[in-house]
Amino acid sequence: MTKYKPIAILFGGVSEEGAISAASARNVFKSIDRTRFNPFLVELTKDNTWKILGEDDAELVERPLHDLRGVGESDRHSYDFEMALVLIHGAPAENGKLQPLLEAQGIAYSCCSMKTSCLTFDKQFTKVIAQSIGVRCAKGQSLHREEISTFHCTLDFPVIVKPNESGSSYGVYKVDNQDGLSAALSDAGKYSDKILVEEFIVGREVAVGLIQLNDDLHVFPITEIIPKGAFFDYEAKYEGKAQEITPASIDDETKIVLHKRAKKLYEAFSLQGIVRIDFFVTKEDVFLIEINTIPGMSAASIIPQQCEAYGWSLQRLSNHMIDAALLSHSVNRTNTI
Repeated sequence: MTKYKPIAILFGGVSEEGAISAASARNVFKSIDRTRFNPFLVELTKDNTWKILGEDDAELVERPLHDLRGVGESDRHSYDFEMALVLIHGAPAENGKLQPLLEAQGIAYSCCSMKTSCLTFDKQFTKVIAQSIGVRCAKGQSLHREEISTFHCTLDFPVIVKPNESGSSYGVYKVDNQDGLSAALSDAGKYSDKILVEEFIVGREVAVGLIQLNDDLHVFPITEIIPKGAFFDYEAKYEGKAQEITPASIDDETKIVLHKRAKKLYEAFSLQGIVRIDFFVTKEDVFLIEINTIPGMSAASIIPQQCEAYGWSLQRLSNHMIDAALLSHSVNRTNTI
């Protein structure tokens, strides 16, 4: 048995974002501080089992969803986990369904709670709460996928069509006129029961990364995203079809507004761990786009870029993610006794 704390780096899941999740997990795996922790890549398979990987991705053991710790096994192993770095994008982590299972097993985890994740994964609910605390959002309409044939758009074109519950820009379209609306709605409906149609905001897209440890809320240098196409879609995010500038060239007044609103959202939603909040900056104001509770951590992702610009190594960020999760887990256990 190793003397270092075993860390499960969770990736995979059932959403379309499995490949992105794997890239994030492998990048973080390389950064883990081996003087403190003993990391393992752990895949959540499409069959809802845990596959613990060893050297060269050799499968060490497969465990059921309810027993990541291995308490049902007769032998003790160096991969009996009490701590998980969660890098599962989309379901079942970003929508909050995984967290109760980890809590029931006594496993500390690095992402937001079930309640917070359920809220932030629902883009419409997120907008309602954000606007209630003074954070502006795009005007929009919502509909159920069964209402597509009868839907009447009251917004001026162009509009953005997107699934209410999805990530990584799957099913997101810019629609320039009525003729293209039905097809965009139908595709967005493949990813979520509810669909959002929002005004197309002309402005600069920026991303703000944050992480809290103890009483310190660290805000990373802001990234400006300049897509080569009409907006920051899947290809722009993951196929290099966007320019990402960190730190962004933003005036101090706008930077202060972005920091204040990002911090306000972090606190209002009771966010935990590393989070990325995206905004549009216009001449009129700053508008929330979305809250990413499990942002990408691959070599091409925004958070590692911001981390480097902040003067942190990815190892230091990983240490903070683990320490914050262990602290939160300890506090939660104390409060329930």
